[in-house]
Amino acid sequence: MKRVQKLNIWQKILLELLWILCRAFALLPHFVRYGIFKHMVYAILCHVFHYRRKVMMQNLRNSFPDKSEEELYQICKKSYMNLSEQIISIVSQSGVSDETMLERMEVINAEETDHKIGNRNAVLMTAHFGPWEACITMGLVFKRHELVGVYHKLENPMMDELMKRIRRRTNSQLVDINSTMRYFLQNKDKKPIVLGLISDQNPAYRPNLYWHRFLHQWSAFYDGAEVIALKYKLPVFYFTPYKIRDGHYKGKYTMIYDGEEEVAPNVIMERYVRLLERDINENPHMWMWSHRRWKHTPPQELLSQKI
Repeated sequence: MKRVQKLNIWQKILLELLWILCRAFALLPHFVRYGIFKHMVYAILCHVFHYRRKVMMQNLRNSFPDKSEEELYQICKKSYMNLSEQIISIVSQSGVSDETMLERMEVINAEETDHKIGNRNAVLMTAHFGPWEACITMGLVFKRHELVGVYHKLENPMMDELMKRIRRRTNSQLVDINSTMRYFLQNKDKKPIVLGLISDQNPAYRPNLYWHRFLHQWSAFYDGAEVIALKYKLPVFYFTPYKIRDGHYKGKYTMIYDGEEEVAPNVIMERYVRLLERDINENPHMWMWSHRRWKHTPPQELLSQKI
């Protein structure tokens, strides 16, 4: 077990200063945050530092082999703009009210989904698509549940604490991915839990990885959502966001497993992959292409097959 690193006095002071700056930024008018600062961030990422440009373009080439280089470059530029918007939106969450957050993320079928879950524990699968950070507000939608946002703890303890403050919402809890199962088992009988997992990142390599056909490539995914759903018979929902305007979205839940159906291994993940692929094909710029998503080499027998 890793020892919890405590902040020293200077880190605590810097943390408070950064929090004040984030809080002040969140209070700026919408047109200042999105009309000015968003475009400043975009210019820095896209035109000054060319942030992971080679990674993004290679990912796009492999994912859309039928598109021209110019089409791919336009998607890349729009992806930079989406990333800039999400950075602004994350900081804009700092200390704002729950009501304001719900205005920024409207759920189309909240009542229907709440009825399907009932008083059970459940799993919510999301991706780095559009406003992934705004999914923490789902604890405000399903009020009889506690939303547990599973995240990767940052190595810098000060930045980790700052991000936890920014993400803090009523009826929600952030839990490090390494502590997820322990937290779930200790709390699942106290109040129904919705586990929120972002499952589109590249997992650590292991010999028994299951490979999915995804965007014209063999791709591995984190399968923790499926593992826990099958073990504890939890319903699984996939969340699709749609942009209304800068910083404002609406979203819809799709049930991909009801907690009772007898399914073979990897079926739940396959359903997730297909829905995510559909969303990316419809709005490719909304996915985070800067991830080094395809670092692992699939088995040779898969590479010899056509996708």
